[in-house]
Amino acid sequence: MAIDQKKRQKRIARKKSKRKAVISSKKRDFSFGEKISLKKAIIVAKNSPIEGCLIRKNIFSEGIGTAIVSRKMPNSRLGIGVFLLDVWCLGVKNTYFSVLSEDEYTDRLKEINVHETLENIHPSCARKLIDQCINFSDGLGFKPHKDFKISRQLLVDIDPTVCPNQYTFGKDGKPFYISGPNENLNQSNKIISSLLRHCGEGNFDYLMSVNEENIAE
Repeated sequence: MAIDQKKRQKRIARKKSKRKAVISSKKRDFSFGEKISLKKAIIVAKNSPIEGCLIRKNIFSEGIGTAIVSRKMPNSRLGIGVFLLDVWCLGVKNTYFSVLSEDEYTDRLKEINVHETLENIHPSCARKLIDQCINFSDGLGFKPHKDFKISRQLLVDIDPTVCPNQYTFGKDGKPFYISGPNENLNQSNKIISSLLRHCGEGNFDYLMSVNEENIAE
């Protein structure tokens, strides 16, 4: 009986050891493999080293452009935060976080470069630019895109005070709103109303596009 009990205990110990190995393997795959939840991915990404930061060239003369912060995750994957910045008025109009392979990231950059030319920017300046852009738009009554709470986590350990650059928002000293293709007449009117409340008449400029959707509404 004593021998059988010892054998039974050994079998149990072996099973426990196997279960621990399987769980450990699953944790590794879950954290760094192909299939990964958004919550886990952002945790891994924000603790990974910065790969690079990009910004649209001449963003302040164009009024709007893309900023990208990428971090090198395990298994040669990149965690990227993409921020569409309206530096003349609305701040962070859109943003998203994604995990891509190096080839996928290269393809994504090619897609963006069709419409705008990207150039390297120091991480501290990328953080400073995004922060100040948000502060500027917040003063006009506009909040950053809802997904900023996710993508901003790629910025939290970057020190913006290191950046020597000075940024001036708006156009010719005033906010300048240009209606985008995804904004209907009602949305544009709300934006202009907010500018009136925060700036006062004559203290901002705007340009609204006329399209079939706006006319119908």
